[in-house]
Amino acid sequence: MAPFDGLLPSFNPIDEVVRIVLPLDDGSPLDLSPIWAELSRRPTALLNPMDLFFEIQRPEYFKKARFDGPLGDPGWFGPDSAAWYVHTHTPSVVVGMVNTAIIDILHQDIQYAVYDHSKLVGRCPNGTVRSGTFSKDGLMVRAGHTFSFFTGVVYGSTETAESLCQTVKAMHHRVKGTRPDGKAYDADEPEFFRWTYATVVDGLAGAHRRYHPNPLRGSDLDQFYREYSRIGEALGGTDLPQTRAECRRVLTESPSAKEVGLNDDNVKYLQLLNPPGLNPLRPIYDFAYWVIMDMMPEPVQTAVDFRQPNLLVRQAYRHTARALLNAPRLLGEIREVEAARRRVSGSPRLRVVSDKAAS
Repeated sequence: MAPFDGLLPSFNPIDEVVRIVLPLDDGSPLDLSPIWAELSRRPTALLNPMDLFFEIQRPEYFKKARFDGPLGDPGWFGPDSAAWYVHTHTPSVVVGMVNTAIIDILHQDIQYAVYDHSKLVGRCPNGTVRSGTFSKDGLMVRAGHTFSFFTGVVYGSTETAESLCQTVKAMHHRVKGTRPDGKAYDADEPEFFRWTYATVVDGLAGAHRRYHPNPLRGSDLDQFYREYSRIGEALGGTDLPQTRAECRRVLTESPSAKEVGLNDDNVKYLQLLNPPGLNPLRPIYDFAYWVIMDMMPEPVQTAVDFRQPNLLVRQAYRHTARALLNAPRLLGEIREVEAARRRVSGSPRLRVVSDKAAS
């Protein structure tokens, strides 16, 4: 019998924590069985928690992404790129993606696009959105598609990157509709797309700057913005920001910035991060809320009335977040990164580990 058989499925405290943080519309916990199955098969997987975390999505959503071949293919970016360097710090990538998801629900065009077209949000039996909850199946689908897309485009083969972008572009083309106030939205509209793209790249870069142990700065970080625009353009974007400064202008000065705001629906999702009233977990909620809101562009911080704590608390939060996000990274990378490096090493012209990653 495997050492974890019959033990891990009854280990319910984790399920209960997930249930509190991510309330589902049917009241059930998230399905963590892929993690338990992997641990039963390979107990040493516990030594690489980030790779184990990806096991939730890997069996179903990574099937169409190829990382191990063809040999010598650097993909769209390659190991010496800023994109690879940013993405190899998986914990900060996860934080950046969470940051983007929260901005999306606070931008009212994107909010109602999600309500109308996504399976992410929880729903009542009649199909209306149950604000403040998530769909159990939809949450897994959204997370799986998001992580498999960005991992595949950055680390996958050239064919994988092209195929994933074509698939997502076709999906976005169907996202059109009308908000409750009568305003139309269209995911193909350049301004809508530019804002959405900017939240993604700036979220990744913002988490990288704060929490990577040796982050890119200045022109090196701007190189990340320039490289990432290849993904945005492949998805149909035009006139995309090429530097950190340009991205910040999109997020603070563009017409889309005026669409950021709270309403009776999205405020319930925001309260999942920072629930009102007395709560024994208040210090943890305050810390997590700060980690996310500290990275937000000014229009979002203004909309939610975010106020920075005093300098001492900020420093304590920042050091704690760095420690928590760097500890898993020290234990190893996700296996897709290792497979991509082996693929690229088939070409004698490319180094397996970049100079930046080795520094």
